[in-house]
Amino acid sequence: MVPFDKILFPVDFSEASAAMVPDVAAMARKFNAAVIVLHAFHIVHEYHLAPRADAPFGPEPDEIPYIPALRELREVRKNRLEEFARAHLAGIDARTLLKDGDPALAIEWVARQEKAGLVMMSTKGRGRFRRLLMGSLTAKMLHDLGCPIYTSPHVPGRKTAPPGGIRSILCATRMEPESAAALRIAGIMARVFEARVCLLHVHTPGASKERVPTSAAMQEAFARAVGDSAVAAEARILDAGLPEGIRKAAVEEAADLLVVGRGHARGNVSRIWSHLYRLIRESPCPVLSV
Repeated sequence: MVPFDKILFPVDFSEASAAMVPDVAAMARKFNAAVIVLHAFHIVHEYHLAPRADAPFGPEPDEIPYIPALRELREVRKNRLEEFARAHLAGIDARTLLKDGDPALAIEWVARQEKAGLVMMSTKGRGRFRRLLMGSLTAKMLHDLGCPIYTSPHVPGRKTAPPGGIRSILCATRMEPESAAALRIAGIMARVFEARVCLLHVHTPGASKERVPTSAAMQEAFARAVGDSAVAAEARILDAGLPEGIRKAAVEEAADLLVVGRGHARGNVSRIWSHLYRLIRESPCPVLSV
């Protein structure tokens, strides 16, 4: 079983954060996972007190000597965070964390400190959280964090997971060694949610046809990665560009979840990496990058 025993859920109190709640709750229930609801208090931008992710873990940083007005505002945010968790995650094993400092640093540090198995976050929000998945901060998070990251659809009006849970999974693979991690997680998600899986290889124009896998080879790789013959998958080979081909297949397959590899499992970087930001921005469904 993939270790989704602890889920980190950063929030900024936006509508986009609230819209992520059904996805977070469904994942927590299916994997019997605890949820950490995180908010970064970053009002005074001269302060960057979130510890570096590579810093030795130790005692909490000293309390910031906020002026009374900011101390009061921080307490308001803390109460709001607790109310958000009570209102949206009732019945879920959830606790709240309020951290001072830059949101990206706070997320990365908490993910490592808490050994989170999954980070789930919206791609739309307010302020710095809104920019987080549109520029260099996203690159840092997706590159530096080794755990899977689940991002909501960025295009307005696109769906989150359906009320009945994930029913259709599209796993885009380049049949590279590091693809095994994405295939494995796609299989586990399919088993837990009782969903169908479609494996997709996009053959880009101009690429050598000698490297195009057969459908049977893709299914065999999936079976090896998953290690469960009861979880089967269909396979598609599409002649198209990246990421347009993946987006098109996600629409045609009515995918509730797109699984792609980042290559962290083997210390490599997947070829899909260079297209990942555009995939996240344009995907019609949530993206789980491994």
